[in-house]
Amino acid sequence: MQMTTTTTVSVPSHLHSSLAALLERDILSEPLSSSLQTYIKPSLDASATEIPYDTLRQISQWALSELGKTSLKKNNLDLADYSMIAMLSGTLSSPSAKLAPYKRPLTAEEAAMVRSKERKAISAVLNGFLSTVAVGVAMWWLGGSISMRTDYKAFLSVLSAIVVAATEAILYWIWQWRYKKALNSQSKRVMAQRKKIDIVGQDGIQDEAPQEAVGVITTALESGTESGARKRRGPGATETSA
Repeated sequence: MQMTTTTTVSVPSHLHSSLAALLERDILSEPLSSSLQTYIKPSLDASATEIPYDTLRQISQWALSELGKTSLKKNNLDLADYSMIAMLSGTLSSPSAKLAPYKRPLTAEEAAMVRSKERKAISAVLNGFLSTVAVGVAMWWLGGSISMRTDYKAFLSVLSAIVVAATEAILYWIWQWRYKKALNSQSKRVMAQRKKIDIVGQDGIQDEAPQEAVGVITTALESGTESGARKRRGPGATETSA
């Protein structure tokens, strides 16, 4: 049984010419001819922009059959034009399909944060479990030390364990929220740094601009400092040589 697929391919000019020649000479059998007429018209502009991959596969299989070889030879058509390699050459697979959104790879800092987060998450879950068990056992022991009834001890142990488990869950949720917030902030900072590097690296003159700006600012600060020092010393004060 033949496997079917919903994949489509684009229809470039060379593919349209080969398929239109089959329809023009009316050498295809039904229902393949009707299926091809749905997508291929006499002119390329009037034809569909995509054609099912299964249709091309069926045409290739027909061309390789004895009937297909005889029909192509009789109509002066080249058998090689109807091989899958020739028909798929220069085509695009599913051009109208929507691709999944691009997800950029993690930077080294982000990958380190993810690994650290995984270790902390395992530690937090283990710590919460042990804390819940420890509190339940402690409450059971406490109830026995004061001669509490068994049902009361069980109720106290279970209630204490539930309270601790709920507290640990809330703390874990808060930690997760803070981690996601920190990761988003880190991602924005890294993207801003990359964008700044790209802008500065586009022109060699721009690479020198920050250094020149730093020199100007440094000179201004030094001048301002000297002026301020002279004002504080007064007009009659003189500098003391080191």
